[in-house]
Amino acid sequence: MKFKKIIFLLLALLLPVLIFIFLKSFGKNKFDVAPLFQEAVEVPLDCSIRYKFPYTIPDSILARFSWNHNDSLALVVFDDTFDTSRQKISIQLSRLNVEFKEELSYVVYSENAKAERGLQHNSNSVVEINNPQFSLFRKCIFLVKAYDNAVLVDSAGRIRGQYNLTNLDDADRLIVELKIILKKY
Repeated sequence: MKFKKIIFLLLALLLPVLIFIFLKSFGKNKFDVAPLFQEAVEVPLDCSIRYKFPYTIPDSILARFSWNHNDSLALVVFDDTFDTSRQKISIQLSRLNVEFKEELSYVVYSENAKAERGLQHNSNSVVEINNPQFSLFRKCIFLVKAYDNAVLVDSAGRIRGQYNLTNLDDADRLIVELKIILKKY
């Protein structure tokens, strides 16, 4: 009876070690952040754009903020917030600038000059656009949901993620996804 218990205990301890060794030698730990809108788009009601799949941001739109296809990633921020939210966004952009200074460029789309002054020190490019065009860009081109204010775009013009930079959890998710895309994990 004692012999059976010892064998069972050894097997119970040895099995996790064998599984770990097997996975370590044959498994690959690889994460991926897949592009969004590759098969379908929920078209906002007031958008009259025809979408092709896989969806990419048109080059004519990307050219408006000095888009460079050699850049690996760009974060597009839509600034239509109040001063307190703008301060939170500015803090998150500072975090991103420290962590990904060389790998990430970003642009701020602003509805007014006051907003432009609020985030300019963190931004590579600030584009001021009028209200109807701002809404069109936000909802129809970049497909940003009402509660989000930032979009991550890769070098091929694909949308990799949408974020609310006033929410700390979303900003942290952006940083983790950037590390995965840039393979810094």
